[in-house]
Amino acid sequence: MPFKSELDLTIGVIGTNVPRSSPCITWKNGHKTVLPAVHNEFMLNLCDHVDIPLIRYMAQLNTCESTSNNVLHLSGDTLQNLDVMAIVSDALSTNRCVKVTGVPYDKPQDDITTDYLDEHFSISPLRPVSIHDTEARYNDHADPIVFGNIKSFIESINDPTKIQSILDIPLAQTALPKYLRQIHPQNFTSKGWGLLSHAGFLSYPHHDAEGTLTWIRIESGIKFWAIFHLKGGSSDRIQLQHLSVRLADYNTHKEWILNHCDGEVIALHPGDMLILPPGIVHAVYTPVPSFCTGGHFYNYSCMHLTELSRYVDAEVARTSTNQDMEHALETLRRMVIALPYLSGRKVLHKRSLLSLCVMATKRLHYRAQGGSNECVEETETAKPCADIADIAFKFLGVSNRKRPGDILYKGDQFDPGQVIDRVALLTQFKLKLDL
Repeated sequence: MPFKSELDLTIGVIGTNVPRSSPCITWKNGHKTVLPAVHNEFMLNLCDHVDIPLIRYMAQLNTCESTSNNVLHLSGDTLQNLDVMAIVSDALSTNRCVKVTGVPYDKPQDDITTDYLDEHFSISPLRPVSIHDTEARYNDHADPIVFGNIKSFIESINDPTKIQSILDIPLAQTALPKYLRQIHPQNFTSKGWGLLSHAGFLSYPHHDAEGTLTWIRIESGIKFWAIFHLKGGSSDRIQLQHLSVRLADYNTHKEWILNHCDGEVIALHPGDMLILPPGIVHAVYTPVPSFCTGGHFYNYSCMHLTELSRYVDAEVARTSTNQDMEHALETLRRMVIALPYLSGRKVLHKRSLLSLCVMATKRLHYRAQGGSNECVEETETAKPCADIADIAFKFLGVSNRKRPGDILYKGDQFDPGQVIDRVALLTQFKLKLDL
């Protein structure tokens, strides 16, 4: 059990990173943290209305333990296991998160500094960035951005009047540990990012855009990552849509959330890595200045969850991150084109494969509300993708009489489906394609 001083995360933060008058809270996991405080000219805390009620809700959630049904816990040593990809894929494909402890990370000698970011991650102090600002978010929820650079952001970490975060500093050299990589490297050359946060910053409940899986590793600081599910483990498609929409506006839908939603808090410390399946609704509180690395990726075993997440974005949108993901359709098409050439050791499942082919060929059905025309445009990959998808559709029993939706929209939405006979599928590809 941690010492009491290790649980008190207000030490060194109050009066340095946040105002001395900042309120505090004790979480169900035993940690004591500050609550955010940004004051207006009348000395009213702008965080009282939205941020603090949501943090209080998160603080009373159960702590994620190794016995959790929603999170698979692994040690860093497990990454050397040749079977780790199958273990992780199986968990993610059934909508379970994966937490790995003891992963190598780049620890700063002391505080987070511009020299640390520049030396270890090639993040120049002069790099211009879009900064999510708590005061700007209060004034206009749709436009929480102020502009600056890495140097100005680091200098403001010790400004008690500001609470800010940079959500996606591009890190092209950042990648998953090699034992967890699965898709062609073309798809990941620019998907790594850094996340740099002041103490007291809250990311509201959301799921990540375009149905990607997300991984994150703590390099410095601590984050409390709350994940949310329907009570009883329900996977009803419409209720999952309600979950995304209503958690995004906690104060308005508080009663529904308390009646229908379960959650747990995953405490992430330096060397902890968390992998989220597509569509997991999560909120993140940062009690101390923190820096993380991470990225987005796709996984063949999770395409049914990717489809569900993109379906929600197309139906209601505004519940996902606002990151630019215009590459999504092109990536999915290339994943379909790669199907005849996948290693025979790769396990494919019926609902996941069907979901991939549907998303890659029904481009307009999965255009997120507010998405640009460029994200669904036709390219040179459209025709070969459609040819291969047609073979897969016939192999899966899809016809004019049995639509993909008849399979995808029914039953357990978290079930990837039956394992596919790869030999039989490859035989169909060889019969119809010039392989």
